[in-house]
Amino acid sequence: MSFLKHIKPSVQRLEAYNVKGKALSPELMKLNQNENPFDLPEDLKRELLEEFFQFHWNRYPDVLPKELTQALSHSLQHPVEGIIAANGSNELMYTILMAIVGKGTKVLIPSPTFFLYEKIVHVMEGNVVNVPMKEDLSFDVERIIAVSKKGKPALIILNSPNSPTGQSISIGDVEKILRETDSIVLVDEAYIEFSDKPSAQALLKQFDTLIILRTFSKAFSLAGLRVGYLLAQPSLCAEISKPKIPFTMNNLSQLVAIKLLQKKDLIDERIAYIKNQKKYLYDSLRKINGVTVFHSDTNFLIFKTPHKANVLFEKLLNDNVLVRDVSSYPMLQNTLRVNAGTEKENNAFLAALKKNV
Repeated sequence: MSFLKHIKPSVQRLEAYNVKGKALSPELMKLNQNENPFDLPEDLKRELLEEFFQFHWNRYPDVLPKELTQALSHSLQHPVEGIIAANGSNELMYTILMAIVGKGTKVLIPSPTFFLYEKIVHVMEGNVVNVPMKEDLSFDVERIIAVSKKGKPALIILNSPNSPTGQSISIGDVEKILRETDSIVLVDEAYIEFSDKPSAQALLKQFDTLIILRTFSKAFSLAGLRVGYLLAQPSLCAEISKPKIPFTMNNLSQLVAIKLLQKKDLIDERIAYIKNQKKYLYDSLRKINGVTVFHSDTNFLIFKTPHKANVLFEKLLNDNVLVRDVSSYPMLQNTLRVNAGTEKENNAFLAALKKNV
């Protein structure tokens, strides 16, 4: 294949992203992607579509979504100039790393964590510096600091609460890392709404090397519309904005996100329900012989059984229960992940698991 000589070796070594499962159907209990089990209310959808109908669809949206940025600024009490909103937090991951990572740039990533960060570093020909989690899957803060002082990475990525382990790093430890290293620190808070631990946002005024990343995909039920944003000091945002692709957030996504920021009661009610269901799953899994379940600050749980994860995954799928096989991650042999769904979905999962373990 003659074209391969023009494809970067760093890209050729990668695999394309793939989620194993099967097509959506009324029978399928889909608990594999940490989605919110609740769609938006039908009357709210119709209201939003009617408003969107008035837009000029032939015109570009804003280069950056100004109205959403202003709404986020008001909601979060953070300067407009210190917010960048985009087409999902995945786009912002690429944008942040484009601004920082080049050939040979060191990026420290605790492991196991969300795979996409390491993938982007490899695409940009940077060097990943892995720091393993502790045996209990908590962050090894002292080792992160020690490795950073020696290797001087340009960027430290802290996924907190962490996917796929579900554990958080304390705000005190984030502050310690910021004070004792010379790196930019990215704290990905995709699941922060489900956590009882505080956000690192309180540190933004003190540190111009801190970036906080968030999404509307989880707590706000907008995985299908792709809305994410980051918070940082305005001076850092100004630099991150330079490589960002313009016009990436469409008008419908911006409209819906702004509306949901005004629906705090609805969002809070759903978060409370999901957290209660996660506790129900956790308590139920602890009672099943052969199952080891881990504490989580998110809307999902990871658990181990004596069975090979890929075999148990297929057995559950045959019973129309779709979970996630995370056994390919370091330290997670024979581990599966399940997100909290509705009571019906969770009971179907528990019944299928009891049947197959």
